[in-house]
Amino acid sequence: MILDNIDSDEYTAEEKGVAIRIILDMATHNGVSKAVLLKALNWLWNEHFEIIGGEEK
Repeated sequence: MILDNIDSDEYTAEEKGVAIRIILDMATHNGVSKAVLLKALNWLWNEHFEIIGGEEK
């Protein structure tokens, strides 16, 4: 549920990180859509890097 709403301010960065870790630890990822995984990756990228598309923010 957190990953579906990863852009929401309802959850802390720590809660979002834990949700991502749970997904990473899953044996298979068949129950998680590509769109949700990409949204989580995008959030993680923006949380930790200041470069987007080769240009600084």
